[in-house]
Amino acid sequence: MTYYSESFKSPEKLGFILSPIIFVDDNLSIVAPTSEDASELFALVDDNRQYLRKWLPWLDSNVSVNDELDFIEISRKDRLQGSSGVWLIKENNILIGSISINWIDWDNKSCGLGYWLSEDKTGNGIVTRCCHSMIENLIFNNKIHRFVIEVAINNYSSRKVAESLGMRLEGIIKDRELLYGEYVDAALYAITAPEWNLRKA
Repeated sequence: MTYYSESFKSPEKLGFILSPIIFVDDNLSIVAPTSEDASELFALVDDNRQYLRKWLPWLDSNVSVNDELDFIEISRKDRLQGSSGVWLIKENNILIGSISINWIDWDNKSCGLGYWLSEDKTGNGIVTRCCHSMIENLIFNNKIHRFVIEVAINNYSSRKVAESLGMRLEGIIKDRELLYGEYVDAALYAITAPEWNLRKA
């Protein structure tokens, strides 16, 4: 089903329509969450709370299934409006993590990607493959030109994802994020669609 946002009127803005599901391979898929996913998503977050809290700032505000329901509803509206998007990463239809478009600049055709994965699923290239499919989808369907990943400088596993995608390190952002009372510097990685296509070729 195709959705159009009331906040975008001109035909050239219709590129904001974001795919609700992306098939990565035979085992992996990226699926927009619904209210039916709230309990499973909260359970996964809760099981990985200590692990995720090291680098993600929102754990202390996500303490119940109702919090997850609110998050899913906000995410749904944002995706349909084209301002951002959250998808669940599923392996053989089992929830194992999340991938997101944290922001989209439609005027300049750029966006920022984010992700997290259950601790027991890390180290297998899953996030890299999901990001690869997301970038391919956004280039083909939405004509996105520039992709950005910002990651804490000491989060080496996430930095490895950006590097595996062929992104270049464009710089270090001082005090990029306030993480549980402490400011954290971030590494900014980016790649453009022409660079992406050239790398594939």
